[in-house]
Parts: sequence; C-alpha cells; structure tokens
Amino acid sequence: MLIHLIKICLFYLIKLIPKKKTLVFGDRAGRRFADNSRYLFFYLLNNRKNFKCVWISKDKNIINYIRKKKLLAYHSSSLLGIYYCLTAKCHFYNFVEDDINKIISQLSNSINLWHGVLPKKIKGLSLNTPKLQLYLNKRIKKQFLYPNKDMASNIFDRFSKNKYELKISNLQRNIIFSDKEKNTDIYRTDNEIIFRKKLKALNKNIFGYFPTWREDGLELFKDVNNLKKLNSLNTLLKKTNSLILIKRHMNSDIRDKNILYNNEGEKMNNYLGSLDSFVFIDYDFDLNSILDICDLVISDYSGVMFDFLNLDRPIISYVPDYIEFEKKIGFMFDPIKHDFTYHAFTIDELNKLINEYSLNKKEFINKHTIQRKKVKDYIFLESSGMNSVISLIDEM
Repeated sequence: MLIHLIKICLFYLIKLIPKKKTLVFGDRAGRRFADNSRYLFFYLLNNRKNFKCVWISKDKNIINYIRKKKLLAYHSSSLLGIYYCLTAKCHFYNFVEDDINKIISQLSNSINLWHGVLPKKIKGLSLNTPKLQLYLNKRIKKQFLYPNKDMASNIFDRFSKNKYELKISNLQRNIIFSDKEKNTDIYRTDNEIIFRKKLKALNKNIFGYFPTWREDGLELFKDVNNLKKLNSLNTLLKKTNSLILIKRHMNSDIRDKNILYNNEGEKMNNYLGSLDSFVFIDYDFDLNSILDICDLVISDYSGVMFDFLNLDRPIISYVPDYIEFEKKIGFMFDPIKHDFTYHAFTIDELNKLINEYSLNKKEFINKHTIQRKKVKDYIFLESSGMNSVISLIDEM
C-alpha cells in the first residue's frame, strides 16, 4: 500500500514537470546499445530532427562511444540523465523500464518495443494488480508493440492489468532489410561494420548458429556430450569452405550479469573457440546488423528465424531436445510443424544438411521459398515498424 502511494505521489510530481520534444532510449538494463531502440534512435536522428533523441545507459563505454559520434548520451543516474528522463515526451525500451531509468520510466509515457517474436511459450504469471496500481496504469500512456496480435498474448498477459495498450507493429530493427534504405550502415556500430568486412573478406559460406536460451543456461549443441564430436563438424566446414558464426543468448554471456548465467557453458564455448571454423559474435553486437552476411541460419526456437525470413534464405531447425521442449515449454508457433525450415534432430543430421547445401546450393535455397513467404506474411502483418511508432509519438 505505502509503495503504491509513494508511486502515485511521484507520478503527479513528474507530471508537473513540463515535457519537451525529447525522446529517451535504452536497452538491456542499460548494458547494451542494440535492438529495436537503437534502430529507432538512429532513424529518428536522421528523419525527424524536430525531436531531441537521448540515449540513457549505465555503461560508460556506451556513453563515450555515442558522444564521440556527437550524439547525446547520459548515465541513468547522472543529473542530466535524470533531467532528460523527467522532461521526455516518451521513453523507448526493449525489455523493461530499467533499460532506461527504473523509477522514472515506470511513471512516464513509454513504448515497449520488445525484442522479437517468440516461437516458444512463456510461463504464465498469476498477477493480482492492486487497485492503486490500476489507478496509475489508467493514467500513464504505455504501449506494447508486437508484430502479431495472436502471438502477442504469449507475453502481453504477463503484464499487470491495463499497464500497456497493445499496438501491432513490425520490429524497428527489420528496417535494416529494407530495399528503400540506401545506407544501412547508419544503424550499425563501427565494430559491427569492421567485423562484417573481415568476414566478407574470407569469401566463405557463413552459417549463423543462434539458438534460444534454456533454463539450464546451456543452449549450444544440446546433443553433444563429448566435445571431440565437434571435430567432425569442424572438418566438414573446412572441406566445404564454410564457417559457423555463433552468438550466445545474452543470458548466457557473463557480461550480461544475469543471475541465471551458468558458467558450465564456458567449457563448450572455449572448445569451439579453439576450432578454426567457429567464430563468436561479441555480446555488444546487434544480431540483425550481421544477419545479411549469413547464407543460412541454424536455430531452434529463437525468434531470429522470423527476422531472417526477410532475406528469403534457408533455415535449419537444429532441435535435439524437440520432444522434451514441446512437452515442458510448448510453442506459440512450432517451426517443425509449420515446415518452413530444414530439420536436424542430431548433430549428424546437421552435418548432413550442411553437406547437402554445399553440393547443391540453388536447390537447397529454393526448397522452402513458398512456405517461408507464407510464414513471413503471417508473422509480420505490417511492413514498417517505424511509421507506426512515429504515429504513436505524434499522438502523445
């Protein structure tokens, strides 16, 4: 009761502060400069100069990088960071309010851009929203953006009653795949641009391996108990002039400081790092910034496969724990049953598919073209994620 009364008092104090044409952005509890909020940040800087766009972070390296670009960035607890949060017309984040400023963002008009479309189900929460919180929820303009109404319920039901209004919108990061964008590097960091150039210069087949997070914190090569079994895959990759590009889930990277981090995963990471046909993508990198250099994507139940549909390239669902996962977690959209990907239930089957790709690329690429388009058109009901957000800003 007391906490909610304090919140209400703070809300009215914040409301008394005149709002300016300022927009604040953040990501991953202030630890990253990536995802939908970054793409929107850069888009507005280049296309809507009447707004003052400010990045809020808890990481000094991120702040210094953005400032070197002559852009505005402040620590969430600094005086200017707090000032911009208090006077902002709207807050934009990808996960939760703590992406920017946990207290101020909770009590300010904001848009949760979310961080992707999830094929898997998320455990439901039994929420009992107190009356005082309901009172607040009705008075703060908060939108939750998602590309598909049917699949949004998977996440939307986890929020307290009336906290967000659901709006249908494509992911802002998918603008990087648009043919209308002449220079997509404006959405990338310097390190991402350098990394891409180095990989392209290798002139190899690039297979992105991006599995989703597991509760045990171990998502890579789930059926490999003996690490030496990865040697045969490494040999095949060398033989076919290929490499596998790996990005661990953020929860599984020690730099994320996630309480669910499992250091047992470092054994697999270190072994893969010792092989010459595996390359890890840095924690700071935004995945969509490098997706277009991938000839195919290997995933399991990650939303990255939906983003990759924008490139109309082959996808392999490598799912050693499919039966267990379906039983314990379940799906909002089952990649196996919708048959828009190749299926590998073991690492041996994965090796076989990689070999098939190298033997007949054209046939391998074209096999699921029609079904990939059907799934893409179902998932992403709107073509642009930018126009919808700008309309919401203008309405505030």
